[in-house]
Amino acid sequence: MNANTPASLSHPHANRQIRLSSGGRTLRIGYVWTAAERRSVGMRITAEGLQVRAPHWLRPADLDAALQSRAGWIIAKLTERATHAPANPAQPAWSDGAYLAWRGQWLRLSLGLAGRRAALQRLPAPEALHPARRQAGAAAIAALAEPPPVRQVLHLPLPPDAPAPAIAAAAERWLRQQAQARLHESAQHWAPRMGVRPTRLALTSARTRWGSASAQGAIRLHWRLIHMEDALFDYVLVHELAHLREMNHSPRFWAHVAAALPDWEQRRRQLRRIALENWLD
Repeated sequence: MNANTPASLSHPHANRQIRLSSGGRTLRIGYVWTAAERRSVGMRITAEGLQVRAPHWLRPADLDAALQSRAGWIIAKLTERATHAPANPAQPAWSDGAYLAWRGQWLRLSLGLAGRRAALQRLPAPEALHPARRQAGAAAIAALAEPPPVRQVLHLPLPPDAPAPAIAAAAERWLRQQAQARLHESAQHWAPRMGVRPTRLALTSARTRWGSASAQGAIRLHWRLIHMEDALFDYVLVHELAHLREMNHSPRFWAHVAAALPDWEQRRRQLRRIALENWLD
């Protein structure tokens, strides 16, 4: 069974995905999901792809069932759109002026900094995004209720004409450093409050998990969590720290999570809008 989908059938800012079956085909389709104060599921095919608005209380399984009930229409419309639309190019290449999602906000990259260390600088006034420039980590921003403007510049110690791979490597290296620092900072805050002591804190590039905890006390978080706002980073960490008390998802486990984060359900819903396997950078 082929579960691969042409890129043109997935929304470029998808935060969820689903396998839909119709006419003997099974396709994985990425779509933009928005929770709303409404009673029914609304579906719309735009120039970019499938957009879905659903009641905030609707269970994921019921949302999947609603989409599957319209699978024929969705696949037909997306296929028609892809057939008549021009080819959907990949994101613009890494370059001076590209954008980077960091802790739930946009940074504009600036090359040409002398020295060896990257540096953040606050802009005198917010800037709007330039749509023709690369937007790395866009899935994290798409999950926010309101996209933020650009308020800071990240200066990288690279020449202005640096090749795209060098810019990408420098940006990822900086993000990983930020993620590692954020992990230790957050763990120092939450671990004592939860009565646990992790034996190791590390970053991961797992393909299917935002985080993990071992019976030996090791905590691993995906480095791309640094793209997201702090509330989601902390939720994943608290979730994994709670596993050091309960290596399961029993009511006692969730009680530990709730004691640390009373609004954990809201944070979990927001995190679920960001599909790791459909991450776009």
